[in-house]
Amino acid sequence: MCIRDSFMAMFQHDLKRLLSYHAVSQVGYMVLGIGTGNPIGIAGGLFHMLNNAIYKSCLFLCGGAVEKKTGTSDLDKLGGLSKVMPITFMTCLVAALSISGVPPFNGFFSKWMIYQGVIEMGKTGNRLWIIWLVAAMFGSALTLASFMKLIHTTFLGAASSQQIGIREGKKSPAPRSSLLSTEVSFSMWLPMVVLAGLCIIFGIFSYTVPIKNFILPAVPELYLIGKWSTRLAAFLILVGLFVGLAIYLVGKIKIRRDITYIGGEEPDMRVSGVDFYQTISDYGLFKLMYKGAEKKVFDIYDWGKGIISYFVRMLSFAHSGILPTYLSWAIAGIVIIVFVLMS
Repeated sequence: MCIRDSFMAMFQHDLKRLLSYHAVSQVGYMVLGIGTGNPIGIAGGLFHMLNNAIYKSCLFLCGGAVEKKTGTSDLDKLGGLSKVMPITFMTCLVAALSISGVPPFNGFFSKWMIYQGVIEMGKTGNRLWIIWLVAAMFGSALTLASFMKLIHTTFLGAASSQQIGIREGKKSPAPRSSLLSTEVSFSMWLPMVVLAGLCIIFGIFSYTVPIKNFILPAVPELYLIGKWSTRLAAFLILVGLFVGLAIYLVGKIKIRRDITYIGGEEPDMRVSGVDFYQTISDYGLFKLMYKGAEKKVFDIYDWGKGIISYFVRMLSFAHSGILPTYLSWAIAGIVIIVFVLMS
């Protein structure tokens, strides 16, 4: 589930649809953790369920803020929003790194616990544990890839040449600058900041805050087969970021910038993150898979809708409004129940 939906998310052109696929993909980690049947895996699955509620809510709020400000969720029409929506950008970046399992955020720690649970399965004789472990880690890599696309396309990429901010009923959209002059309102960005803060707190202080207060009461037999120093890792990451910033600032002073030339001419093009992974869909098996996906062959939602519609049509046929028919169905149901109970 986590690999399939992460693959599908990579090629989406709609921000909300991309996030929706990842909402389903993360359920695979929860099921995997609880399915290990050992304390560390179950605790990891429960912790990931809590973490998913945090960073996924933050991502959907960020998507709502982007759509509120620009009037669209089409990734082809977005770009360069980090300068005009810095709070939304930073909170979305934190939540994206969290769902991708990047340390020191909360998503990494819960996935790390699930990995330990899978390894424990191998110690109890499960020969397929390595397959589940590789699949889970590969799913995280795909998640990171699709969110690199989302962050670049929405916030870091060049602004689209198309007019943004088209509202229903407007024939001539307002200029981009007038629509995106400020961040979204306080009531919209405050929940995003709180949730992004929880992603950081539940990652750096995972032992002392969420594990102790939320997970241990449910799984008191919890023990970790490996040790992860969250605070030390966070400190080293911050040091690395500061060193990188210093190098960037020094380079910015010494390096002269100029426009890019291709073949001696200035290119008139915009690199869109939407097409980052488009070439993958042209390879053999992937090409067949994505053609099937376009026809909704793998869409479990359409499957469910078709199955439910089939039964609804059967019930509609049975509910004819004729009393003798209802009585016949009632008697048939009673006979079936009696047969099952007696057997």
